[in-house]
Amino acid sequence: MIQRFIRLLLRLGLYRILFVLRSELNRAQALHQTTDSSGGTLRFSGQGEGSVTICGLPGQFSMDPTSHLKSGTYIHAGGGVTIGKYFHPGRGLLIYSTNHDYDGGEAIPYGERVIRKAVTVGDFVWCGANVTLLPGVNIGEGAVIGAGSVVTKDIPAYAVAGGNPARVIKYRDRQHFDDLKTQEKFC
Repeated sequence: MIQRFIRLLLRLGLYRILFVLRSELNRAQALHQTTDSSGGTLRFSGQGEGSVTICGLPGQFSMDPTSHLKSGTYIHAGGGVTIGKYFHPGRGLLIYSTNHDYDGGEAIPYGERVIRKAVTVGDFVWCGANVTLLPGVNIGEGAVIGAGSVVTKDIPAYAVAGGNPARVIKYRDRQHFDDLKTQEKFC
């Protein structure tokens, strides 16, 4: 029975699609079971190619269990990275919490000293695809960061920001945000 089904798929040219789908499901299932350095489970929502990489000092990384990460995420947690509740990133998120000492180092272009600056992402933050958060930034509650943005400075709560470097474009409707929050309408 299964062999006849496979022959039918081959005739229809669908076997390759089935194989790719099965491989993708297996990959996504494996990533759903990824654990962070404290033994907690990281929620992963597959979206295309890539996985989640947390490096530097993974013990300096924490994320609320209501939040998730997507494909192509790279987090360097050497300076500390904290992600709050209901964080929704697009694919390709990059977070760096360390940098090289290029001004006071013993060599050019930079010295051996590493500068560590924590990154904090508040509750209910939404980052579009391919957002980069650089060392030391704080993203306030309810902020929205547009796709492709490079965040070099703090983004206040409820701000909608975008660009390279990211700047505040406008603010969310605070009353509507608070009403939904009071009603606990979270996704």
